[in-house]
Amino acid sequence: MTHQKSKETKAIILAAGTSARLRPLTEDLPKCLLPLNEDTIIDHQIRCLARLAVNHVFVVAGYKRVLVQEHIANVKTGLPVSIVNNELFEQTDNAFSLSLALEHIDAENDTVLVLDGDILFELALLKELIKSPYDNACIVDNSIDIQPEDCKVVVTNNTAARIGKRVRGNVVYTSMIKLSTDFLKAFTRALKEPRARPEWYSEPLDRLLMQHSSTLHVIYTNGLLRCEIDTYEDLLYARALYQQIKKHEK
Repeated sequence: MTHQKSKETKAIILAAGTSARLRPLTEDLPKCLLPLNEDTIIDHQIRCLARLAVNHVFVVAGYKRVLVQEHIANVKTGLPVSIVNNELFEQTDNAFSLSLALEHIDAENDTVLVLDGDILFELALLKELIKSPYDNACIVDNSIDIQPEDCKVVVTNNTAARIGKRVRGNVVYTSMIKLSTDFLKAFTRALKEPRARPEWYSEPLDRLLMQHSSTLHVIYTNGLLRCEIDTYEDLLYARALYQQIKKHEK
């Protein structure tokens, strides 16, 4: 008798970059370890994942990797967390980091969540993504003004038709995505294709969406709190926002 492996939900946190825009704060710390108050960015992410139906977390580290590893060892949630080392973090972007992490994912059986290591969000927003009935879904922010440097999504019939910084999208991608089944397999293959230059993972994802329309469902933030931390001003905003998030979670 053949026993089919039960599906698991795994999470990947991409935290390998040098975060030059936040220097001098990131001269001694990777961005994911910057404090919000007594918690760091990655503390909040892992604790949120631990409260939901996630079986394992893979953190891709590169810059100041040892600090990330030592810190995570002291985050006690009961959720298994493994470090994936991107030794080429200075020459690559997050597409390469994601491809390394996906080597630890069983695309046949696993559902994978991908989060950037510099995002802050309400637990309810992550729960929306995990509980979505769609195999493939991403969260988009429909509450903020779009800036040229944002990663944008073109939404057609509640699905993502295009994604990327150079596309003329109508909402902002939040760097929170859920992938599984055949689309995850195709994306994994696309990330392994050799490219002439480093890429963000949104670029192979965009090429894939043009081939597989109506595959990636969109979930709107609809007022739930989130932000991305790229600059010192972003960090100050995130610290204030975190106080609101903590109040909501009480």
